[in-house]
Amino acid sequence: MKTTLTALLLLAGIAANGGDRFRVVATYDVYAQLARAVGGDRAEVSALADGRQDPHYVEAKPSYLVALHRADALLLNGLDLEVGFLPALLQQSGNKKIQPGAPGHVDLSRFVTPIEVPRAGADRSMGDVHPFGNPHYHLDPRNMAALARGMAEAFGRIDPAGAEGHRRRGEAAAREFLDLDAELGRLLAPLRGSPVVTYHSTLNYFFFRYEIPVAGYVEPKPGIKPGPASLLELERTMRERAVRVVVAEPYMDLKVARRVAQDTGARLVLVPAYTGGQEGAATYGEMMRTLASRLADAARG
Repeated sequence: MKTTLTALLLLAGIAANGGDRFRVVATYDVYAQLARAVGGDRAEVSALADGRQDPHYVEAKPSYLVALHRADALLLNGLDLEVGFLPALLQQSGNKKIQPGAPGHVDLSRFVTPIEVPRAGADRSMGDVHPFGNPHYHLDPRNMAALARGMAEAFGRIDPAGAEGHRRRGEAAAREFLDLDAELGRLLAPLRGSPVVTYHSTLNYFFFRYEIPVAGYVEPKPGIKPGPASLLELERTMRERAVRVVVAEPYMDLKVARRVAQDTGARLVLVPAYTGGQEGAATYGEMMRTLASRLADAARG
């Protein structure tokens, strides 16, 4: 982006933030929705990306730079999920409040325990493996409960006058996530132990939480395009383990996923993994219920 920040601010007609509201920018819509629930009317919240985009490959836009320049707080997923677009934007934003180490730089991953952390580190031979663990932790509602409480603490430091309200709303949101977790557990109980194949490791927190084993991946390694040999091996595994469901997000290579399903007599199920911009995923609860119900329907045949 060659457009200067000064020019962008002039074009946007940016004025100073008035009143007691503080500005929050979340890298993904799922965290912006939580920020609105926790921050209430004391927070003005926006998101950079939503569920229409592959979260690994978000294309930076000039509007992102404007939003970051104005922000009092930045909520990021962390675990290197935003590494392809956020560091340069932060550097160009000129906003000290949201730089790493500042109170307004809120890395949400510190509130959860990641899965799939490589024991011996990661290198390019392993594909696009995240060296700090699987970054898609939001797909376990228990993690979202932890984020609600952690976000409330972070907002309390940024907005001390509203700290008690943030804490109260954060706790209420956490309880809702735990109730949702119990609901999904009941819905998915018949699927426990029934293996699935998924395109990428995006959904693994969800699968691990509800005891749905992953028999294999369409990608031979994370981010690596499958070839004939890897697909033949995958299909052999699917037949051996009687896999009936192939799961993919809409932005994956559906032509390949569809072929794998057709070759093995399985059903291809398209599911949302992030909120916003797609049917059945307007809110976190709707997204998770859509994901669970589509899997349950496919498993029933």
